[in-house]
Amino acid sequence: MTLRDLFEGALPLTVSAREEFLDANCPDLAVRARVEAMLRASATDDEAISSARLDGLARAIGDVPAVLPAGSRIGPFGIVRVIGEGGSSTVFEAQREVEGASQHVALKLLRQSLLSPDARRRFGREQRALIQLQHPNIARMVEGGVTEGGQAYIALELVDGQPITAYADGRNLGVRERLGLFMTVCKAVDSAHRALIVHRDIKPSNVLVNTEGEVKLLDFGIAKLLADDLEPEATLLQAFTPAYAAPEQKAGGVITTATDVYSLGIVLGELLTGARTGDDASRTPSGPNGVGPVVLGGPATRRRLRGDLDAVVTKATEPDPERRYTSAGALADDIERVLDDRPVRAQPQTRAYRMRKFVVRHKGGVATTVAFVLAILSALGIALWQAHVARDEAARADSQTRRAETVRDFLVSIFQSAQADVPRERRPTVEQLVDDAGDKLLRDTALDVSGRTDLLLTLAKVSIAIGAYERAHSLLDRAAPAIERLPLSSVDVLRTRVLRANARLGQAKPEQAIALLAPLRGSLAGRSDAAGVEALLALAGALSGANRSDEAQAVANDAHAVADRVAEQRGELLLSVDVLRARDFITAQKFAQGLAVAREARARWKAQAREPSSELLDLMYQLGVAEEFTGDLTRADAAYREAIALAERLYVRPHPDTASAIGIYGSFLVAQARFDDADPYILRALAMRRALLGDAHPDTLNSMAALGRLRAGQMRRDEARAAEEEGVRICKREHIRHNVCPRLFGALSQILAAQGDLDGALANADQAVAMQRELTGEGSAQLAGPLGQLARAQVKRGRYADALATSDELLAIAARNGSDESKEGRYARFQRALALYGLGRNREALDLAGDVVAAQKLKTPNEKTTLFSMLALHARALSRAGRHDEAKSVAAEALAIERKPQPLDPVIVADLQRLMRTGRGD
Repeated sequence: MTLRDLFEGALPLTVSAREEFLDANCPDLAVRARVEAMLRASATDDEAISSARLDGLARAIGDVPAVLPAGSRIGPFGIVRVIGEGGSSTVFEAQREVEGASQHVALKLLRQSLLSPDARRRFGREQRALIQLQHPNIARMVEGGVTEGGQAYIALELVDGQPITAYADGRNLGVRERLGLFMTVCKAVDSAHRALIVHRDIKPSNVLVNTEGEVKLLDFGIAKLLADDLEPEATLLQAFTPAYAAPEQKAGGVITTATDVYSLGIVLGELLTGARTGDDASRTPSGPNGVGPVVLGGPATRRRLRGDLDAVVTKATEPDPERRYTSAGALADDIERVLDDRPVRAQPQTRAYRMRKFVVRHKGGVATTVAFVLAILSALGIALWQAHVARDEAARADSQTRRAETVRDFLVSIFQSAQADVPRERRPTVEQLVDDAGDKLLRDTALDVSGRTDLLLTLAKVSIAIGAYERAHSLLDRAAPAIERLPLSSVDVLRTRVLRANARLGQAKPEQAIALLAPLRGSLAGRSDAAGVEALLALAGALSGANRSDEAQAVANDAHAVADRVAEQRGELLLSVDVLRARDFITAQKFAQGLAVAREARARWKAQAREPSSELLDLMYQLGVAEEFTGDLTRADAAYREAIALAERLYVRPHPDTASAIGIYGSFLVAQARFDDADPYILRALAMRRALLGDAHPDTLNSMAALGRLRAGQMRRDEARAAEEEGVRICKREHIRHNVCPRLFGALSQILAAQGDLDGALANADQAVAMQRELTGEGSAQLAGPLGQLARAQVKRGRYADALATSDELLAIAARNGSDESKEGRYARFQRALALYGLGRNREALDLAGDVVAAQKLKTPNEKTTLFSMLALHARALSRAGRHDEAKSVAAEALAIERKPQPLDPVIVADLQRLMRTGRGD
């Protein structure tokens, strides 16, 4: 019997019957092994393999070992164990060491070889495109490659989860929960489609859900790697699963995003019924053949599925791609409409259908008025009813006109108190105008409740804009009785909550802002209006302020999707989203990413000719921070100055935003050792923040920390210590949980070290690191500053091994964030060099010292104090290496540049002077 005869004869048999059949008909053990391998491959997803594909499958079996022993290596990865096998590949758990940590991946080893240069180029091109695909619900592709023997492999994020169908069944999820999971899948697929990547093999086993309920799509675009980028004979193996494949896919036609929509429709049917609706064209989720034992427990659930979900699955699985949903996002939108009892686009949009959905959504209101409506329709007929509706609309328009006129008259009466003929000393401030307006609103009987509420919310927004946060809360409290009578879906209810959240965020209370908005995230992501974008941006800003950067970026992505649906304001809203994304990247110290987003946003702002605003101000000083920390000090200086000029143009009186722009520029000047230039900026920002925000606000504490750094740079160390100690006392007394407190402890550590209190310096540096770990977690970018201060304290105390470990941790964090060439990264390498020198590892210390000296001269040559210390180390390391003439030269350079108002450490000076004369030190 041929290989084909053996395979086709064994395929329909049970496992035990297959054994007997092969015992009787296949004495050749090698042939039998190939048949058994083909049978295993055919068992994937319970899908049979057609006769037409048999030759290709037979050739494929055996090219690559089905199982590699643990410890085998593929590229840079070591094999741990087999995870699974398919017709086209074997999947292993594998690991490699990256920067001292183990990285575990799912390694997919393709059965075919890539032997030709052209095949390898195509494979490389596709895998590079897939690596760029980043989405929280898509398993990330780590890398791909080809071994010297031509074996292609793909390393993917290792996901611990169950197929979506098994997860839903195991937890007895209801229809709503299953649809919620599926909607997440559709949105992830839609995101990839917008990046021009098609999955080609969507099925339950490629959609995993972990124990926290997080969805992860596997193998995105891998099918294209298998189908397009292998040798010509490999295309005989289908890179898809037939039961979930679209008709055009099976026929070898053009693959488009509609191909994935078809597969999603099949998965949806299976998720709802426990059976694949695509197996039978007549089967629908609510039909008797589609009823699975897991989900549909009775007639009530079947009625739930009948109609809308039948239509959704049918439209998604249309044989003609042109008649399917236009995108996975459109499919997700219809699922959301099902959940909200809104009309789905898969159904004919008849008046009766839309009315029926309206009644379902508003059962209570409809039940109380249906008798009245029926009576009107019976008595007057459809024409009179429509006339009644028209009169109502006219009355509503007339009411809105009167309301607008009343509001106008009210505002005019408020601002009349600020006329030019009133003496200057008696003219009210903006704050007084807001107070007066709020009081008058409660007394004015000309305004109806709706108009009064509108004005109270507007005045609250003005209060937030001028930094009067408590006044904003007071105005919102006045509006609360009217707001509480509105339905939860009202825009004014959302508007009120966003205003309260923004006020809390202005008071540096991000967790309270999160508590107000986080419960709304799901509904906000489904909106299509500017109010939804504004609310999501407020939530993302609060999450960023609470050091929850990954969540903030995910919410910003939701805001981007909503903004993309608001046609009339799309450009403006998308720009607002990017301003927030830039701020979040920079807050998380991902400076390169933040800089790219900020520069692009600034260019679009100019292209759109948008007017200056507080949003542009935010963008400018975030741009300054990113330019500074990525090394372009000239551009940073220009951005900071532009931010100050813009703030002073926007706000005539002192304002928190103005203080921020001034303060951050002062800190920039301190970092450049331009202490005299920095002095007025630091003092002005501190005074403004104290007056506006109080001493315990994080922004005020930031100014105290900056004042301490300034005074330390000016060698006024007692004043520096007093400033930092005041900030530390406030952090302790008020139990403040904010990144500024670790900065204050770290700055105090440096001052204590300079004054000779090494134990105090080490204790404060340890405290700074512990606080930062508690705030932002292990490995966070914000740990870089405190770790640098701890390394300095450990070197000063002679704890060189500890300093080496601390600086290595800092440098690993900097490398992950792309900031290893920043100033903090340079200082970390200097501390590492000091530690190596202290441990007697002079060769390593010498190389590193030379590197940091060169970088310091190039990047920040004005920081003479630091350069002096670096040169001193370099000279000592050269001397220890026996390079005495070079040591003389470097020692002379160090002594020549150092000009401090206070005496230098006599030990260091004596050592350098000896080196300058003899080239010999310790």
